[in-house]
Amino acid sequence: MGWAFDGTHEFAALAAPYLTEGAALGERLFYVAEDPEPDDMAQLADIVDADALQISSIAEIYGDGAVDPFQQHRTYTAALDDALAAGYTGIRVAADVTSRVIDEERLKTWIDWEIVADRMISEQPFTALCAFDKERVGSGTLRHLSAVHPLSSASGPVPPFRLFSAGGTLYVEGQVDSAAITQLWLALENLTIGTDVLVDLGSARLMSRGVLAGLSQLCASGVDVTIRGERGLIEELRKSVAPPHGNLVLEEA
Repeated sequence: MGWAFDGTHEFAALAAPYLTEGAALGERLFYVAEDPEPDDMAQLADIVDADALQISSIAEIYGDGAVDPFQQHRTYTAALDDALAAGYTGIRVAADVTSRVIDEERLKTWIDWEIVADRMISEQPFTALCAFDKERVGSGTLRHLSAVHPLSSASGPVPPFRLFSAGGTLYVEGQVDSAAITQLWLALENLTIGTDVLVDLGSARLMSRGVLAGLSQLCASGVDVTIRGERGLIEELRKSVAPPHGNLVLEEA
């Protein structure tokens, strides 16, 4: 989940019920903030066992500068392995990561990490809430960040499209335009070779014929792309894609 909030105290108020839910599910909990105040989580003292809740700074979990997506993957893999070995059902993270998206370099590496993290989360007992302070992050950046989260807060800007993983498949929702195709290419660079792409026309709309050309180029590079939709929509697409690339599947829902 990507969440836009107003000010540090609102983040703590947001994290508390989210972490409480994780405690009920037997998960190990992580509360991560720029300068964490243990008192912020004092309300969980009667609900969460002390060993189940780890309060950390951003620097302790994500380092001091731009995030290294693959190092971060190793960090959370180790945390998950430790939690499962200790008898927890998984891990749940609430992190105020505002400081990791406040300049161009940090934003780019954070987007890369979101893609890697989403694939990991789709395959492991791992739940995460990435929180961004609207007082420090502009609406354009928040919209970009929302695009790489399957779920986002109603208080944040709505992205025109979303990319998210479900196992070995990268799903695309919303208005699929040239920007979405560019983001698809960038996302696939950070995912395992062999990741498929699915565009479900029940939740996505192809904004131009150029989008079809872009998806065909993905296919030519070796990516399997499925466009799924009602029979009438698929029949129209079959007329537009002639001959269809072998890696492009037009599937009736």
